Parts: sequence; structure tokens; C-alpha cells
Amino acid sequence: MKKQLLTSTAAALMLLTNFSYAGGDIAPQEPEMSIPDVMEETVSDNYFYAGLAYSYMNMNDDTLNTDITGNAVTFLAGYKFYQYLALEGRYSLSVSDLDVDGTDRSWDMSNIALYLKPQYAFDQVTVYGLLGYGEVTLDNGTSYSEDGFQWGLGASYAATETIDLFVDYTRLYDDNGFDTFTANNDIVFDSVTVGVNYKF
Repeated sequence: MKKQLLTSTAAALMLLTNFSYAGGDIAPQEPEMSIPDVMEETVSDNYFYAGLAYSYMNMNDDTLNTDITGNAVTFLAGYKFYQYLALEGRYSLSVSDLDVDGTDRSWDMSNIALYLKPQYAFDQVTVYGLLGYGEVTLDNGTSYSEDGFQWGLGASYAATETIDLFVDYTRLYDDNGFDTFTANNDIVFDSVTVGVNYKF
């Protein structure tokens, strides 16, 4: 009886020893998981850019139903400092006579402004806004100007890695009267701009 018990015990020990060598540690292993960092930004590199554009500028006196229009060149420079934001400065100056209700006049229009530029990209197309402060001027021998809040909307297309084509609309002024050029007439001053930007 003792001999049979010893034999059974020895066989059991051998099985456990063999299992230990064959299977190793049978403690459950925790699977390794990599959790993506949801706070990590997938942003483009910050960059400076400069641009040149054509602007069609229009001053409308709604009370008198009068339009003053002009062709202008626009110079701009900016810095994209965040995925969705840039800071941009613009200067526009008319380059030909102004059309005053069908009559050419040797007057000038200009605008200078600084904008915060919120933007969102869809592949090669980026839509953006312009929110800022500027001064628009009409000069007919006497200079008339108004400054205040300006806003705009636009879109750009990435033609290459460094060149963007863009078009936008900007409301430069919308109020009653324009300096002393008009009394309390309803005046809207705006522009449509088409141009190209180069990223540095």
C-alpha cells in the first residue's frame, strides 16, 4: 500500500514538474494596449506667407443710389501660428481712375487693415474668415477716411506646397455717413479680392 502511494505521489510530482517546464508560468498575462493620445495635434508647420492680389473696391451710397468703384492692387503678409489661426495684414491701393456713376475721376481709394484669420482645411481647399480693424480712405483732392471693425469670408486652394490661390469678400465699412464726404447717408464700402500667396 505504501509502495503504491509513493509511486502515485512520484508520478504526480513528475507530471507537475514536466508541466512547469513545458508551460512555464501559468499566471494570466495582461495584454499590452497602446492608447492614442487624443490631445496630440496633427498641425501643419507654422509659417510666414506673403501675397499679391487684385481687388475690386466699391463704395455705395444707398441713399443717393451712387456707386464709386475702382481697381486696386493688394499687398498682404501673414503668419500662421496655429492649425486654425493666422494673423494677416493687408494694404490695398487703387491703380486707375475711379468710376463715379459711369464717369472716370482721378480719385483714389485705399485700405489698410490687420486681421485675425480663422481657417479650416478640407484637403487642398481652405475656407477662412477675416476679423479685424482697418482704415478705408477716399481721396478726391481731399482725403476722407473712416476706421473701425472689418470682416470678410474667403477660400484658398493649395496649388503647390508653397503656393495658394485665393478669393475673398471683405466688408470695409458699413455705417451712416463717411467722414465729411457724405452727411448721414447709408454707406457701404467693400471689396472682392483675387490673388496668390507664397509660403516661406
